Amino acid sequence: MSTCREVRRPPRHAWTIAVLALLAAWSPIAQADDQPAKDWDQAASVLAAAPLDKAAAARTIQTVALFAGVSLAPVAILMVTAFVRINIVLSLLRQAMGSPQAPGGQVITALALLLTVLVMRPRAEAVYHDAIAPYAAGRLTERAAWDQGVKPIKAFMVETIVQARRQYYLTTLFEQSRASSAHPAPAPAEPMDYPLTVVAPAFLLCEITTALKMGFFLYLPFLVIDLVTASVLGATGLYMLPPSLVSTPAKLIVFVLADGWMLVASMLLSSFGGG
Repeated sequence: MSTCREVRRPPRHAWTIAVLALLAAWSPIAQADDQPAKDWDQAASVLAAAPLDKAAAARTIQTVALFAGVSLAPVAILMVTAFVRINIVLSLLRQAMGSPQAPGGQVITALALLLTVLVMRPRAEAVYHDAIAPYAAGRLTERAAWDQGVKPIKAFMVETIVQARRQYYLTTLFEQSRASSAHPAPAPAEPMDYPLTVVAPAFLLCEITTALKMGFFLYLPFLVIDLVTASVLGATGLYMLPPSLVSTPAKLIVFVLADGWMLVASMLLSSFGGG
């Protein structure tokens, strides 16, 4: 006799009840899933039927433009000051010394900012007295304050370009802008008469060129030390010793003994006409 008990199968109506229970349990979830789509359709229909508020749209656009201008203002201000030349020269000096990580980038940037403040202090005071203070007191409109505040900065950029004898940067950029303009204007007779949209890029190009030229002259003493070190190591037969391992300490001690940082800072300040 077989001792195994016969397994009882559930009746067919039991399976039917289970399927119906599952369908009943899933129906609220399906309705909940369809609810967001219905809400989005209703919101879209309400927005389509509502009238467009032009004043609110204009305020939103002005707010977005204001935030964009505020975020770009520091970079724009640095690009029209002495920061470009000073930062490039100090970065090239660090590379010429053979220590690309000391002093760090933050130290170089902080030093460049402090030297920029010394150079731009007279112009900043002129901007404050001619534009910011009268505008805060209500004596000038926004347009008049902008015109008065731009004059000292524009004069500084034009003086720098003229001092570097690169006035042709202004004429070249002006010709390029006039060629793409639908209503070309006549060429100005004086450098100060050029628009700010021409003076600013001309000044930036001039500063980059001047900074690279100054960096080349800073490289020369360190290049001489590298050549002397390589010659001495080659004459003594120390071919396996890297020349940079010996020349880097020599360049650092020579630069420190010559008070190089102060000399470079004085050179940079005097290159702008003493600030």
